Amino acid sequence: MQIAVIIITELIYCLLAVALSLRIINLVQLEGYRVVNSKKMKNIRLKLYGSAICITLCNVIFVFISVHIGNYYLQLISQGLYAVVLLVSLTDERDKCAHQPLVYTARAKRLIVSYTAIIVIFMLIVGLLGHIINIKGINLSFIFIPLVFALMPEIVALTLAVNKPIEKRIANKYIKRCSLTLQNTDIIKIGITGSYGKTTVKNILTTILNQKYNAYCTPSNYNTPLGICRAVNDLPKECQIFVAEMGARNVGDIKELCDIVKPTFGIITGVGSQHLGAFKSQQNIYNTKKELADYLQSVDGVVVFNGENNYTRQMYDEYAGNKKFAISSEMYLSSQDDAKRIFVSDAECNSGGLRFVLHIGEESKECSCQLIGRHNLENILLSVQLAVELGLNIVQIIEGISQLSPVEHRLQTIELPTGITIIDDSYNSNEEGSKLAIETLAMFKGRKIVATQGIVEMGAEQKRVNFGLGECIAKVADVAILIGVNREDIRLGMISENFCDKNIYLVEHLDNAKELFSAMLRKGDVLLLQNDLPDNY
Repeated sequence: MQIAVIIITELIYCLLAVALSLRIINLVQLEGYRVVNSKKMKNIRLKLYGSAICITLCNVIFVFISVHIGNYYLQLISQGLYAVVLLVSLTDERDKCAHQPLVYTARAKRLIVSYTAIIVIFMLIVGLLGHIINIKGINLSFIFIPLVFALMPEIVALTLAVNKPIEKRIANKYIKRCSLTLQNTDIIKIGITGSYGKTTVKNILTTILNQKYNAYCTPSNYNTPLGICRAVNDLPKECQIFVAEMGARNVGDIKELCDIVKPTFGIITGVGSQHLGAFKSQQNIYNTKKELADYLQSVDGVVVFNGENNYTRQMYDEYAGNKKFAISSEMYLSSQDDAKRIFVSDAECNSGGLRFVLHIGEESKECSCQLIGRHNLENILLSVQLAVELGLNIVQIIEGISQLSPVEHRLQTIELPTGITIIDDSYNSNEEGSKLAIETLAMFKGRKIVATQGIVEMGAEQKRVNFGLGECIAKVADVAILIGVNREDIRLGMISENFCDKNIYLVEHLDNAKELFSAMLRKGDVLLLQNDLPDNY
C-alpha cells in the first residue's frame, strides 16, 4: 500500500514538473535554446528554491512525528501541501511569457519529450533513495522531491546538453541540403550583415532589385543558419537573386552563414555595440561583422560599406577587393571619378517621409518614399550602390525607392482614428537605432511621449548606455514611460538633463504601460514605442 501511494504521488509530481518546465522551456526558446539567467528566470528560481526550502522543513518535522508515532501517512499531508504550492505556481501569470508564448516547433517537442524522460528517471532515483534510506520502514522519498523541483532549470540545461548532438545532426542535414540547393543554381547570392539596419536594407534592396530581376529575400528576421534554410526551402523557381540577412551572437557566426550561402555580393550596414554582453568586446563584434568582407575578398566578391560608420570605414580601408563606399552626401572618395559618384542632395525629412535628389554619376532625379528618419538615406544609398553594380539604371532605382514603406515595428507610423500618432519602433533594441528613433520623434508636432524598455545585452556597459539613452530622451520628449529592468538608469540620464521628474512614469511591465496609455494619451499626441524586449526581460 505504501509503495503504491508513493508511485502515484511521484507520477503526479512528474506531471507537475513537466507542466512547470514549459515556462522555463519558453524562456530557453526565446534565448535561442540557451539557458540564460534573465530576470524572469531568476524569479522562477527564487520561487522554486523558496518553496523547496519551506517544504523540506515541513518534511523534516513530519518525519520526526511519523517516526515517533509510527504513522507514515502523515507524510502525505506534507506532499499535499507541496502539490498545492506547485499548483498555485502554475496559476501565477507573472512567470508566463504572455507576449511570446512557447511555439511547439519540432525542436521544442523533442526537448519536452527528453525532459520528461529525464524527470521520470530523477523521480525513480528519488523513489529508490527513499526506499534505501528509511527510518523504521517509513519511505523518505518525499524528502528529496523538493530538490528535484528546485533543480528544474538545471535539469532543463542538462536536457539541452543531452539533445545537443541530435539537434546538431538534424541542423547539419538541413544546412547541407540548403547549401547544395544554392550551389546548384545560377542565382546571384547577396549577404547583408551589421549591428543595425540589416532587415531594413534587405527589404529596400529587394524592392529596388525587383524592378529588373526576380529577387527574393529571407523573410522577417530569419538570419540564423536554420532561418536561412527555411527561406531557401521556399525559394521561388523563378528567383534570380537571393538576399540573405546574416545575424550573429558569437564570433564565427557570419563565417558559418557565408559557408552556407556562398555570396558574391555583400553589404555591411555598420558596426555598433549590439550584443556586447555576448561578444565580450567591441573588437569581437568588429571581427565578426568583418567575416562577410573576408569571405567576399576570398571569392573576389563586391562589398558595399557604410561610409557613415567609423568601423565600416576602417573595413573599407582594409578590404583589398572590389569595394564600394556609400555616404548620404556629396562627400565621396577622391579615388572615385564623376561617372561613379552616387550621393543624395536637397534631402527633406519629415513625418511624411523622405524627399531627395538622387545622383548616379552624371544623372540625377528627384525621388520620395514613405520611410521616415534621416538615417534611412544611408540604408537607401547602401542599396543603390549595389543595385548599380548589378546593372540597374536610375529610372528603375527611382521606381523601386518610390515603392518603399516602413517595415512593421521599425519606425512604422500608425495614425489612430482618435488623432493619436504612434511611431512603432518596438523591434529595435540597440544603441544606435534607439537614438535615431528619438531624433525621428523630434520631427513630429504635438506632445511627444516615449515608452521604452531600454537596451539589453550590453554587459558591463548596460547602465552607461541606458543612462545615455535617457539623456537623448530628455532633449526631445515631454513625457516618458520607462519600463522594466533599465527604467532607473534611463530616469537618471533624463534627470541629469534637468527633465522634470513628475513627467517620468516608472512601471514594471509593458501591460502597466498600456494602462497608462489609456489614461494619458489625447488627440495630437505622438507616442514612440521603443524596444519591446522579449518576455525573458
